Amino acid sequence: MDKGVDDVTRQAFATASGVLAAVYIALHMGLDEPYWAALSVMIIANVDRDALFTKGVLRIAGTFIGVSSGYAIGQFMEGLPFQQAALVMIAAGIGTYGRQRSAYGYAWFYGALTFALVMLYTMVQPQDLYSFAHYRCYEIVIGVTCGTLANWALGPRAGELPAHLLAQPAATTAANALWQAIVAAVGALTIVLTWSQFDLPQLPQVLISSLIVVDSDPVATRHRGAQRIFGCIIGGTAALLVIAVDAALQWWWTAMLFLGVFSFARIHLTKSAQAYIGTQSAIAYLVTMVGAGPPTSMAPPVERLVGIIIGVSIMTVLVWAFNPKAVAPKTA
Repeated sequence: MDKGVDDVTRQAFATASGVLAAVYIALHMGLDEPYWAALSVMIIANVDRDALFTKGVLRIAGTFIGVSSGYAIGQFMEGLPFQQAALVMIAAGIGTYGRQRSAYGYAWFYGALTFALVMLYTMVQPQDLYSFAHYRCYEIVIGVTCGTLANWALGPRAGELPAHLLAQPAATTAANALWQAIVAAVGALTIVLTWSQFDLPQLPQVLISSLIVVDSDPVATRHRGAQRIFGCIIGGTAALLVIAVDAALQWWWTAMLFLGVFSFARIHLTKSAQAYIGTQSAIAYLVTMVGAGPPTSMAPPVERLVGIIIGVSIMTVLVWAFNPKAVAPKTA
């Protein structure tokens, strides 16, 4: 077997193993939203051990900064919808800019995203602000730890510890990063206003899904948006089929959770042009499959899935509107 293919298969196996461990630890601890632990394993998954370690460290750092700052400010924002929406908008813009310009953009992005999520909770569930902030840190740490240990034990170069954090060069120019940050900020505000008018389901999922799709290259964002929608359909449909069979059956739910993550991670970890379909399929699969245990009804999984699709669709439309394709010069 080709070494590259073998490495991808091993990392997919490690990722699926890490997801199972993270989910069951989060469930055992009684955390509110254990799928965040599962998502953290999936998001940091990488064949390159140093890259995985870097993403994990920055994910935890960004989460703690976003949670602590958001909680401190959020206590004074209850009942102030305009200020809350403005802070969500500003955080979306700063996170998107930092993601594309900083050597450690992953921490900037997830710090700002977590801050925005805390602000959203001051809008939709202010009574749960402390528990959300408290449990979110646990969920992310559990996910990153399980993903890192699974990679160390089962992934490529098993037994070899990561050497160092990897700094990344700026993804784009300052001017383009600023423009994409404006798109992200306007998109975040649009989502909050749309939610307030139409009572959309799962506002946090809507916002998260929309911001992740914004790329430094507008053409890539268009392509990624289409892939995310397609991936949502694939992953969500697969999860709903599992639930329809009998997700309340523990062994069936566990086996299908492992198999689904392994299959989608196998696509996600490749370097093909369609790899992002695997990424989004895995995210939709996890969000749909994992609640406060195996799902006992279809309603909560469907709401979470619909939230993802709405967020991706809104931001994709805005990217098309704010970044029109350049007109090709006419030839004589």
